[in-house]
Amino acid sequence: MNQSHTPEPSGSSTAGPTELTDEFELEFSERSGPQIITFMLGDEKYGVNILHTRELITYPVGDVTPVPGMPAFIVGVINLRGVVIPIMDLRIRFNITEAAYDDSTVIVIVEVEEKQIGLIVDSVSDVVYLDEDQVQSVEHFSGGVDTAYIAGIVDIKETMVILLDVEHLLSRRELGTLINVKPEAEAAP
Repeated sequence: MNQSHTPEPSGSSTAGPTELTDEFELEFSERSGPQIITFMLGDEKYGVNILHTRELITYPVGDVTPVPGMPAFIVGVINLRGVVIPIMDLRIRFNITEAAYDDSTVIVIVEVEEKQIGLIVDSVSDVVYLDEDQVQSVEHFSGGVDTAYIAGIVDIKETMVILLDVEHLLSRRELGTLINVKPEAEAAP
């Protein structure tokens, strides 16, 4: 005759209910490199460090208010939950052919010196972790290439991604101009 016996945990008695606990071994991996959001501008893939990114929103067609006297790449401002945010079209900033804004157009809200700025991109691709040694510097670029906005270049899944330095997308003067930006309707007395 076969008898089945369920083993009891050590130290428990048969007089009361028994509790069996499963032990799990959890492995935690620690990544030391940056995490970036990648996005498309034309045929090129770019990325920004997620630590500078506050939020992603779909392009609000018709809700961008132009502001006179701004550089051409600042297409206007939006009101996002009571905060006026200047919007920069990266295609214009980088002299890439202009594109029509559509359903995949996204505004990446970044923070630069405690000021939020929206960056218009064609579409957002991925969020990717990088290892520090993956990022290549831009020191080897020729003198004809403006690398002021570029933090580095990385190869992700056999695709070159240009990492932008959001701290340098605007000059000091341009950033100062945006500090007190108000839409045209609010600027009038």
